[in-house]
Amino acid sequence: MDPQVQGLLQMMAAQAQAANVPPMWEQDAATARAGAEVSFQAFNAPMPEGVTITDRSVPGPVGQIPVKVFRPSGAGTLPLLVFLHGGGWVIGSPNTHAKLAAELALGAGCVVVSVDYRMAPENPAPASLDDCVAAIRYAVANAAEFGADGSRFAIGGDSAGGNLTAASVLRLRDENGPTARLQLLLYGAFTANNDLPSVIENGEGKILTRQAMIWFYNHYLSGGASPDDPYIAPIKGDLRGLPPAHLIVGTQDPLLDDSKLFAKALQDAGVPAKLSIYQDQVHVFLQLTAMLDGAKQALSEACNALKTALA
Repeated sequence: MDPQVQGLLQMMAAQAQAANVPPMWEQDAATARAGAEVSFQAFNAPMPEGVTITDRSVPGPVGQIPVKVFRPSGAGTLPLLVFLHGGGWVIGSPNTHAKLAAELALGAGCVVVSVDYRMAPENPAPASLDDCVAAIRYAVANAAEFGADGSRFAIGGDSAGGNLTAASVLRLRDENGPTARLQLLLYGAFTANNDLPSVIENGEGKILTRQAMIWFYNHYLSGGASPDDPYIAPIKGDLRGLPPAHLIVGTQDPLLDDSKLFAKALQDAGVPAKLSIYQDQVHVFLQLTAMLDGAKQALSEACNALKTALA
């Protein structure tokens, strides 16, 4: 294994042992969420300079949706990325993903609107997706408010946010909404299948575990949504006519097979889809640019894909 990744996993295992707290899947959702807000802050150091960060809100289906807006320094109208954070639909926020959003804004030269959608199990599916679709529609239609050009927009997300990105793209197509120039899918969950080979092989001791994935899906689907619903498992939908996709994942990620299978399904449906697999990288690795050379390389690739699509 990459010595940087190995060192990271050893450090995290030692920290978890020293903290002496139950694993996430043995906690209630609120406790796990609060813990993640603290522990994920390590991913945000150091924050890049040259980005203005503003807290705002946009209209949603049941009230205002908080968003965090990241804008590179300098004047002018920039393209737009609506970013949907990961965390299994249960934990995470624009705060836990602030560094990644800022790095994407800087590297791609775009305004990033990061959506603080409602979380399960308090708000099970489809609440998260409803908020994301509403926020995308508003941000695109009112892009000038953010100093952005709504005619040049992409949607992106990591993990559960990758799932929400793919599902949002499906919903927007089905509801005659605006069409993104790119869907940026960072180690997303697309199959709702926790028994795939990569889940079994990588599902212990590599940040995201199979037990956590089961816990996440149980919370997300607690309102009765079906894992066969294409808005839950986008691979089960009609993928024809969707925007081009750029997928990034590591070989040590339980969601490796999700990306492989979804990329092929998109290609089979005639959708341009590029899949980049990073050797030895683990889940959430793009948030770890301060620690992993592989993360720096993948971030650069993601930014270049956005710049090309949004030019």
